[in-house]
Amino acid sequence: MTQIMGNDKQGLIFEIISARISDETEEKKHVIYTLQVRFISGNDDLSPSVIERRYTHFLNLYNALRKEQPQLMTHVAFPKKVLLGNFDNELISTRSTGFESLLKHISTESRLRTSDALLKFLQEVELNKAKELLEKRDNVYAYPVLENSFKLLNKFMTPCLHLVNSEMPHSLKWADLALHRYEAVSDSDLLELYVPLLHTCIRVWWKNNRNKDELEQRLSKLQKQ
Repeated sequence: MTQIMGNDKQGLIFEIISARISDETEEKKHVIYTLQVRFISGNDDLSPSVIERRYTHFLNLYNALRKEQPQLMTHVAFPKKVLLGNFDNELISTRSTGFESLLKHISTESRLRTSDALLKFLQEVELNKAKELLEKRDNVYAYPVLENSFKLLNKFMTPCLHLVNSEMPHSLKWADLALHRYEAVSDSDLLELYVPLLHTCIRVWWKNNRNKDELEQRLSKLQKQ
């Protein structure tokens, strides 16, 4: 289990909670790793996101980031391919630890965390699955796939919040977008993130000479509640 903790008890926790051998034919046999992602902000995350990925998905992410940001990936190790023993329990455990470490490193580097490679890793499998379901008009089955993907992206991007400050380029743009996105969704499990988001936006609004009275009123109302 790997965790990225910020101030106090806040951060992302990544854990490969299980690994299973696929049920496909012998020629296409492979291990599927189940990755659980939780965001801790004072309290435990009661709605963790879970996705399944193969070794190839992690390898593609690693190689893409080495190409996009080689200077940030210099000292990052990655489990090597092997010709035999792919289904050995010890190898699977070692790989799981390596995958968690890779995600930890990505989470601590803003340029990696906002990369196209990571976005592809986090959602491509689910979006392709949802697309197939929608084309078959299986909307009931497509909905939870899309919902899980959306919540996963929210968890992964939340650690960016405490890094936003009024001196950052385009800080007003990103703070505005974050506020708009939150208010459009307002998931109950993300409510505890609203207060720090308001604090961040108030600072950015003030630095950019935008009227922050409305945001301060919202914050005051929340504090009274």
